[in-house]
Amino acid sequence: MNFIKIGRHKIGFNHKPFIIVEACVNHQGNFNIAKKMIYFAKKSGAQCIKFQHHIVSEEMLIDKVPKSSNFSKPLSKVIEETNFTLKQHKTLKKICEKIGIEYLCTPFSIKAAKELNSINVKAFKTGSGELTNLPFINHIAKFKKPMIVSTGMSLPEEIHETVKIIKKQGAPLALTHCISAYPCPYEIMNLNFISELSRKYKIPVGLSDHTPSIYNALGAVSLGASIIEKHFTFDKKLPGPDHKSSIDANELKMLVEGSNANFLARGSKKIIFKQEKEIINWARESVVSIKQIPKNHILSRENISTKRPSPKKGQIPANKFYKILGKKTKKNIFKDRIINFKDIK
Repeated sequence: MNFIKIGRHKIGFNHKPFIIVEACVNHQGNFNIAKKMIYFAKKSGAQCIKFQHHIVSEEMLIDKVPKSSNFSKPLSKVIEETNFTLKQHKTLKKICEKIGIEYLCTPFSIKAAKELNSINVKAFKTGSGELTNLPFINHIAKFKKPMIVSTGMSLPEEIHETVKIIKKQGAPLALTHCISAYPCPYEIMNLNFISELSRKYKIPVGLSDHTPSIYNALGAVSLGASIIEKHFTFDKKLPGPDHKSSIDANELKMLVEGSNANFLARGSKKIIFKQEKEIINWARESVVSIKQIPKNHILSRENISTKRPSPKKGQIPANKFYKILGKKTKKNIFKDRIINFKDIK
């Protein structure tokens, strides 16, 4: 399976999950809260924090955009109240570099993408709404920088068209499965689509998750997700479009710990591991006598059974029980004895 690289991090099936803390607009436009989010994301063990860069006039017809149920204000108003300048983004990026966490930022227009490229971002993350904006996708792909592309609100053929454009430009690519509902009900998550994308494109695939918990994100890691992106907030009760579909500080810590644990547990071997061998000594059973058995007597269900402990060398294990039924004893066997192979004919 291929991988992409963002900074020092390799992102792919065989590498530790890349956890993206999505700050979105949950900082409420407060620069100090945004900085606090960076430090907390780093402390939690996440590899990356992501912001958004908007230039309203470049990305929408302000008076024409409808309002969805997760917004109490027009989208343009929310963005104006929470947007950071390019200079502020440069400062956030420098803080990330100083403390050793990757900075990502989602642009929503070609101009915003150009501005982010001008401050030397290492990679681009695009939102689900931009998946079908082919001129926008093509422009970013020309930067030849790693791209993480979300696939919410899309059909497989639309994803395929976008992947073809990015691959043609030669930009390293990862996809994130996504359902763009805020918050997203579990029953429409369709996590197995992660595996389908992985099989089809042979690139890293992750999950951009808008459910209100960490459950599906942990399940996604078990299914092979290489990236987990979750919206983060310090307070789910704050007003705003994304707080209800975000996780809080305690959940973020559990997400990082749980994702790493599920990654380590994702193997497919079935062997007896060295850690199990001590347990075998008492947990398996041997063939034992349940009454005294005379010499030259036939072994039957009436005089033998299976009980712990596990057999030692030469003793008969429980899985040989049916094979010794009907055989005769070579000697007298007392009750409650583990039977040896040398005791039977």
